[in-house]
Amino acid sequence: MAAVVGLSIAVVLAAVLLLLCIPVSFTAAYRTGEPPEAYLRWLFFTIDLTKEPKERGAKRKKPPKPREEKPKAAKKPLEFSELLGVVVDLLSSLRGGAGMLVRNFVFYRIRLYMVVAGEDAADTAMAYGRVNALVYTAYALALGFLRIEKPDIQIRPDFTAEEGKVDFAARARLTPLVALGAAIRIGCAFLVKTMRRKHAQEPPAPEKGARGKTGD
Repeated sequence: MAAVVGLSIAVVLAAVLLLLCIPVSFTAAYRTGEPPEAYLRWLFFTIDLTKEPKERGAKRKKPPKPREEKPKAAKKPLEFSELLGVVVDLLSSLRGGAGMLVRNFVFYRIRLYMVVAGEDAADTAMAYGRVNALVYTAYALALGFLRIEKPDIQIRPDFTAEEGKVDFAARARLTPLVALGAAIRIGCAFLVKTMRRKHAQEPPAPEKGARGKTGD
């Protein structure tokens, strides 16, 4: 019986581990004159991130009567310092986990087609130079801390068009197991830092023999 239970637990854990190894993909796209698109996909599930949630329930409930709010007591300095310490511990704990997420977030199938147009030929040429500088500078900076596959970037000036156009699309993927590991790392770091801060704030224990006879 124990062997069967152990085997069942092992199968469940293996299935969960396999599911956590399937990447979550994010797709974003934008074209001039069309609404932006953003989707989150995992397995057979797709979430439209640009779709507003529908209001649930046809009938609206009557608004509750306003309650008389009692004046809130001001927080004591010790309570505020404790809250501030928790915030500092959390922010300092995010460094390792956030870096782990950023390093494992892969961007691919990046496409950027741009048509630059200005009021006249001189304005179009200047705008074309600025756009190229901004796009390739941003790409060079992103390569320093992101994993990005080689994008398809095409920027061209149009001296006859009245306005420019943008056609952008990109995909990214992240393994849920990595996100779980980052969350565990952040949680452990936060716990360690909080315990150290609590220990540092404790008053020192009185030393033995500190009480002497005052009558001597």
